[in-house]
Amino acid sequence: MNDECAINVEEFWRIVAESRQDFDPGRRDGNMDRQATRLAQLLSASTVGEVIEFDRIFTELFHRAYRWDLWRAAYLIESGCSDDGFTDFRYWLISMGRDVFEAALADPDSLASVAAAPGIEVCAFEEFGSVPASVLEQKGVNMDEHAVAPWPSEPVGERWGEDDSEFASRLPKLWAKFGKR
Repeated sequence: MNDECAINVEEFWRIVAESRQDFDPGRRDGNMDRQATRLAQLLSASTVGEVIEFDRIFTELFHRAYRWDLWRAAYLIESGCSDDGFTDFRYWLISMGRDVFEAALADPDSLASVAAAPGIEVCAFEEFGSVPASVLEQKGVNMDEHAVAPWPSEPVGERWGEDDSEFASRLPKLWAKFGKR
């Protein structure tokens, strides 16, 4: 690969999948650390242009997931979810790979079968979101010179309340699994 051959969305998801290669459902701890380390290795072997493109695609997907329905899903799964918590949740969502990400965008309730699956430590992965910037810094790149898409001002979709009836009717699978703790 060279700088002229920037990665595309397919390659982005291949890299994310490869970063998960050591995921062990039998381990409740350490999967996230291994994935972040593996992603750093993969990106370190890439060109600066490829890492910048990876980060651009990552940011685009991160913004696509800035939705009220996903925030409510995160709220249920994590027993509450602040702005920062929702940031970390979206990093985790991307780290889970294309199938999980796309299914959650189509139906956030699909996360009921993912969020408590064997080997899932938590549904917040702050470190995953910082890997591309860390790799670029190690390569001597100033991230301030590489502007990313502006942050959306508000999540998209319908904003709805946090009362039990809303959760139970809009996210029934997540409500059944996480709603009454």
